[in-house]
Amino acid sequence: MSRESNPPYDEGMGSSERSDRMDDLRERAASIGSKIKDKASQFGSTVSQTADRQRETAAKGLDRAASSLHEGVGSAAKVGHGLADGMESTASYLRSHSFGDMGNDVAELCKRHPVQALLSAAVLGFLVGRAIRR
Repeated sequence: MSRESNPPYDEGMGSSERSDRMDDLRERAASIGSKIKDKASQFGSTVSQTADRQRETAAKGLDRAASSLHEGVGSAAKVGHGLADGMESTASYLRSHSFGDMGNDVAELCKRHPVQALLSAAVLGFLVGRAIRR
């Protein structure tokens, strides 16, 4: 096809009209970009709030389990108390740290103990794989 049979979109427009049209397109693009940014921010906020609620729910569950273990009687109670103390400590940690803090703590732990971290990851991967296969 020749250029003459398919004229450009803005041929015949004055420079003022082209400038106005470009300004309109820029405004539309900025508006769409702003809307996308707002939606992404809302989504991030929702995810963060949901994660915080789940973290608090987990902490409450650990506290309830720890309380019931502390109520145990006999020699099993000693084991139960140790387990309950660990659960209470974990619940306290969950309440006082954000997911970002927890990720940093895990990264630091892996740096200090790389062999144990690799072995733990292998065991965890094996257990998750077995659970998924069932």
